[in-house]
Amino acid sequence: MTQDAFTSLRILVADDDPYSLKIMVMVLNSIGVKNIVCAENGKEALDKLASTAEPIDLVISDIEMPEMGGFELARMIRLGTVAKYKDIPFLMLTAHSSEENIRTGRLHRIQGFIVKPPSAEILERYLRRALKKE
Repeated sequence: MTQDAFTSLRILVADDDPYSLKIMVMVLNSIGVKNIVCAENGKEALDKLASTAEPIDLVISDIEMPEMGGFELARMIRLGTVAKYKDIPFLMLTAHSSEENIRTGRLHRIQGFIVKPPSAEILERYLRRALKKE
């Protein structure tokens, strides 16, 4: 997958911190991703998955958010709350990776944990792995 191939991706990013969200959008833009849907929490992310006309290819979510955090969002997606996204690739954002988070992530079929803020190189590597484009 070349950087040009990222231009066709549509990614949903959920993070309650406006600064972190802005950084994620900038880093995604820098690797060629132009179609980004933003949500402030898991509940809004689920609503956007259900209502967005164009298909979403991947979800990137912070773990800790008000109303609905990242693990709850992943659980709801995997349970088929929005049926067509039940198996969507899912990456988790975290301030620090822990064994407990990794175990919980495995239960929800999370493809990777990205420590904030990610470099373009790291984010691109995780995207390729999650989308099986390595």
